[in-house]
Amino acid sequence: MIHVGGLMGRLMQWALLAGGDAGNPPPAGGQRDDGAKVRVRDAAVAHFASVGFSRPGLDEIARAAAVTADDVVALFGSEEGLRQACDEYVLQALVGWAHEKATLEGMRQVMMSYQANPGSYQAQISYLGRAVAENTPAAARLVDVLVDESESIIRDNIRDGTMRPSDDPRALAVLIATTMLGLVTMAPHIERALGLPASQQQMLLRLALPAGEIYTHGLYTNDAYLTLVRDALAGSHPPQQQGNTGSGSEGTGS
Repeated sequence: MIHVGGLMGRLMQWALLAGGDAGNPPPAGGQRDDGAKVRVRDAAVAHFASVGFSRPGLDEIARAAAVTADDVVALFGSEEGLRQACDEYVLQALVGWAHEKATLEGMRQVMMSYQANPGSYQAQISYLGRAVAENTPAAARLVDVLVDESESIIRDNIRDGTMRPSDDPRALAVLIATTMLGLVTMAPHIERALGLPASQQQMLLRLALPAGEIYTHGLYTNDAYLTLVRDALAGSHPPQQQGNTGSGSEGTGS
């Protein structure tokens, strides 16, 4: 559950980094200060998350941030510059909170904050989903960072004994990270399958318990299927780029 907490915490925690500036009044006289830049960035994140990246939206973003389109250009150079700033913001938030929230206490704080104010997380999570679904230039970087940080957490947790050893920590990181991204990009289908309204909060909370179950106890009650797969892959497994931390001899069942 610790690793899942780190991943879900990252997705939820990003919005906290932006939420503090949402209520600031617009600067007087068109003053182009840091507050205006943050408001424009946050408005842009919400815009791209809502309508995607292919539709021009400089005027809409400017209105939402209570500035002019000329102000946006002065602050970011162009709409492409604004998109790059949004990408960097999400990437920095991802890396900055990855390890801090990959603990039981960190996940507890994230879940409490999310339940108290789920709307504050919507734009950042949806932005990530849009970027990946539309395969934007930033998507590869977002996925790479998520996978790399996931692998780092896995290896750290294997070393400290909070996670079982793995035959292939890198592939495990890819599997878990892309599964989490699937929750973001396929939210409407998941909500429909679960009979839920269009509510990101309800979806994530509904999936939190089975995620905790499967990552804490595993799914199978013995290692028969794991042994079958290991035997089938013996001699055909591609070489790993990095050495493993520990072995997978303990199995995955409880």
